[in-house]
Amino acid sequence: MKILATVVILPCVLALTGCGAMRWADKNPPRTSNCAGWNKIRIKAETAVYLAKNDFSAGIDIDSHNLNGQNNGCWK
Repeated sequence: MKILATVVILPCVLALTGCGAMRWADKNPPRTSNCAGWNKIRIKAETAVYLAKNDFSAGIDIDSHNLNGQNNGCWK
């Protein structure tokens, strides 16, 4: 009989004590912005010329990064 009482009462007690602990579950987590940590990469004109001559793919990557941020509305 003790085992039956424990099996019935224990889940009820756990459910009651768990209500406060599970309070976070009914709240939506805060949404992070697509722009969090996203900064525009600014380069001088001389650097752009250097990249165009010596490391074209890096220049394309920087431009792609900036365009992605602009399209997501991170900056104008």
